[in-house]
Amino acid sequence: MTEIWRSGEEFFFVSQIVDRIRELEPGLPEAQRTLAALILADPGAVAARTILELAETAGVSTGSITRLCRTLGLAGYSQLRLALAAADPARTVSRTWQGGIGAAISEHDALDRVAEAVVAAVAGVVAEAVRGLDLRVLEEVALRIAAARRVELFGVGGSGTTAAEFQQRLYGIGIPAWIWTDAHIALTGAALLGPDDVVVAVSHTGATREPRDVLAEAASRGATTVAVTNDPDAPLARHADLALATRVRATGVSSAALARHAQMAVFDVLHIAVAQRTYDRTTQAMAASQEAVRPYRDAR
Repeated sequence: MTEIWRSGEEFFFVSQIVDRIRELEPGLPEAQRTLAALILADPGAVAARTILELAETAGVSTGSITRLCRTLGLAGYSQLRLALAAADPARTVSRTWQGGIGAAISEHDALDRVAEAVVAAVAGVVAEAVRGLDLRVLEEVALRIAAARRVELFGVGGSGTTAAEFQQRLYGIGIPAWIWTDAHIALTGAALLGPDDVVVAVSHTGATREPRDVLAEAASRGATTVAVTNDPDAPLARHADLALATRVRATGVSSAALARHAQMAVFDVLHIAVAQRTYDRTTQAMAASQEAVRPYRDAR
């Protein structure tokens, strides 16, 4: 057995973690008892969750999770996840694969099967994202962006990548747009905005703190705030003036992997809507930019 932690003078092993939680459960405070029940019901599922995801699922604070870890003699939540994963390795490996790749594709599938599954999944999420758009909201967002003094976009990870692509498209049609992927820089920028500005925050889950904080800072300065997220009821959407939902559902391929396709489909529609509403400026900007890069495109 592999030693994972020491509590006082007593050593515990990864295989004992579930037994230790079961032993302590009856005497734990209510919030920690709720967490213990979740762990005992499905240790592998808890091991696959981040601390924020577990807190939301259990309806407790992240502080309660940290306190449970300390009660167990652990340094923190990351050590608890490692212990739970090691206690149930086969299930954890399966959940890890399904979370990162998806249940529709196995490690043994031939590449033609993989390609078919990806095509079907991407086509499905793009069609659903566009069909599910509230076009009245999208038009309002397009009008605000078209009239904005400054547009700032914020996203981290994969959402930052799609936000950067949208920023390049806006910039290419003459919209003064900037992209930030660092929360500190984004907050600094948001603090300098005003009523004529727009901030677009992109987050697949809509549950992470940084995009909400950026929108809150921008809103406090009077800027229009826009959320692009998967769930129209997500915390990020509720904190925004206007929200566009991508509505990616489970398809057998990881929803996180498909999120960028849905986000870009929404941005494709929004980009064209903005271009239509700034037609003269757009055509002039496109003509100028095409002429600027023409020598490189025509180079032989």
